[in-house]
Amino acid sequence: MDLIPTPTGAAVEITGLLLPYIGMVLIVIIAFMIKDFTMKLSKGIAFSLNKQFEEGDHVLLDGERALIVKIGMTQTVFGITKKNGEFDGDHVWRYVPNERIEFLKLEKLIFNRAPVDNKEAILENRDSILNNAEDLKKIKGLKDA
Repeated sequence: MDLIPTPTGAAVEITGLLLPYIGMVLIVIIAFMIKDFTMKLSKGIAFSLNKQFEEGDHVLLDGERALIVKIGMTQTVFGITKKNGEFDGDHVWRYVPNERIEFLKLEKLIFNRAPVDNKEAILENRDSILNNAEDLKKIKGLKDA
């Protein structure tokens, strides 16, 4: 019986003892690396499946008028026209990670400009609709004859 272990035997014993712990540490490191990516990916999928906002929609992004250019899997691109500042009139793309979307104040614009006094526009629109309806009646009457 050999009481003094050989260097090779000691290395095999140490390796056998440490290998499970090294594997667990590597698994934890890889899990932390993948966690952020999977969170971004899941938020991107959730935002792209949300039918309230689609590419091409005009929105207010934290008080600035913006256009949704692209909804990606990990980030969303907003097009913003800068006003009253150093970049006045410039078009800027803002890349927002999808996990930050829920913390932004994002509002969808229904009208591209605010209706101030639209009574005239409504009356003109009504008159054109009525004229088109009369024209359709005339056309329909010609087809029936």
